[in-house]
Amino acid sequence: MKNWKKTILIIVLIGIIAAGAVIAYVYLKPHRDVTKEKGIALTAQALYDAFKANETDANTKYLNKAIELSGEVLDITTNQDGNTVVNFKTNDPLVVINCTFKTAPGALQPGDKIVFKGICTGYIPDANVVINEGVLVK
Repeated sequence: MKNWKKTILIIVLIGIIAAGAVIAYVYLKPHRDVTKEKGIALTAQALYDAFKANETDANTKYLNKAIELSGEVLDITTNQDGNTVVNFKTNDPLVVINCTFKTAPGALQPGDKIVFKGICTGYIPDANVVINEGVLVK
């Protein structure tokens, strides 16, 4: 009977150590730095058109990838975390490309033509494409 107790204790300890290693790997992993990644160059309209035409294909091409987006600023707001959010204009007046900066981009005005690089995090049909962790390229 003692051997069974030792075996179970060893298995439990190995499980606890493995769980600790996984948690440490996930939580201590450094955040992505989009400034060091080569972005996929697109216009705001081209990105929206890709998601509108075929969301599955667009997710395969762009989701979780660095996107270097160029286009015209429609409006500028601040989100609940205090980050600057720029909406890029598309040909559809009801849909924007929603881009959140990780650091303040400085003085931007509606109508400015800018290049933004960030991580594409998804598409909300008939509303917007979302890009986060962005920086102003020019």
